[in-house]
Amino acid sequence: MTIDELISREEIHDVLKRLARGTDRLDADLIISCYHPDGYDDHNNFRGSPVEFARWVCEVLPGFEATMHCIGAPLIELTGDTAQVNTYCVAHHLMGQGPHGARGDFVLGLRYVDRFERRNGRWLIAKRVCAFDWSYTVPIAGAPNAWFGEDFTVGARDRTDITYRRV
Repeated sequence: MTIDELISREEIHDVLKRLARGTDRLDADLIISCYHPDGYDDHNNFRGSPVEFARWVCEVLPGFEATMHCIGAPLIELTGDTAQVNTYCVAHHLMGQGPHGARGDFVLGLRYVDRFERRNGRWLIAKRVCAFDWSYTVPIAGAPNAWFGEDFTVGARDRTDITYRRV
C-alpha cells in the first residue's frame, strides 16, 4: 500500500466521521461539506442533493430527543480517484413520550454504500445509498439523561456542543 492510498483512506474515514457528527448535531453546513456539490443521497425515504439532504435531516431529526450514529471502520476499495466504501452503522434515535406511544430508542442497523471521488485533491461523497438491515425499538423508562448531575458535560444538538470548542 502506498502513502497516497493510506492518506486517501484516512481522508475518506474523516469525511464519514464528520458526516455522522453533522447529522447528530443538526449541522447542515457540516453535512453539505461531506458531499461534492453534484452529489446524491438515497436514504430510501429521502432522495436528493446534499443541500436537500441537509435540509431534510434538520427538519426530521429534531423530532427525536437525540440521535447517535455509531459508524464502524469502513471497507474502502480504491481505484485511482474513485473509492467504493461500505460502512456499517448502528443509529440510535431517542423518542420522547408522544400521544401514541411510550418513550423509546428506535435503533437501526444499516450500511452506507458510498462512491467517493477525489476531485481537486479532495475526497468527498459523490453518491450514497443506505441499505437498511434491521430495526427495533427499546422502551425507555424515565428521562434518558436524568442521572446526569449539574456538573456533567451534556451534548447539545447544535454548535454549542463541546465538539465545536477546543479543550
